[in-house]
Amino acid sequence: MEIGWRWDRLSASEKRVAEFLLEGKSNKDICGEMFLSRARVQECIKRIVMKTGAKSTRSAITLLAECRETLALLRVLERVTEGVAIMQDRVFKFVNTAFAEISGRTPEEIVDRPVLELIAPEERDGLAQMYGLRLRGEEPPRSHRTTILCKGGEKKEVEVASIGIVRYDGKPAILVFAIEKE
Repeated sequence: MEIGWRWDRLSASEKRVAEFLLEGKSNKDICGEMFLSRARVQECIKRIVMKTGAKSTRSAITLLAECRETLALLRVLERVTEGVAIMQDRVFKFVNTAFAEISGRTPEEIVDRPVLELIAPEERDGLAQMYGLRLRGEEPPRSHRTTILCKGGEKKEVEVASIGIVRYDGKPAILVFAIEKE
């Protein structure tokens, strides 16, 4: 579940301050809630801004919110029994265990690989066109059959349903479901 920066890079006190910031609390309110001095709270906020790579507290709060939403989404998608993948910039950013099992791989073997590497050569042009349509906001077919390349070189036919565009790591990405066809 690696995304641009990880929530778990924050210390326990930074996480609490971050949660309060997400709730819209002021520095003064955070001081009262955590029994910390104003200087200590400001130092925590500076570290949060630095660790998120944001340029301001406001942009750090936006990143925190997006990260929390993404992590919540990934936790849900991991439990789905059908294959689920998130693709961004023509690369797999997330696949659940069910998706990986279809191709005989682990999620770690798929994430960060180009999508087309797992697609049979004869299917790649058509899939690349549909991917481009979706990113331009046009409507490709909701579902289609394609052939994937499994770990051992075997080919499998799958039904792929494009659910739509989601935000992943602050950028648009495509969410798909895949079911092995027998």
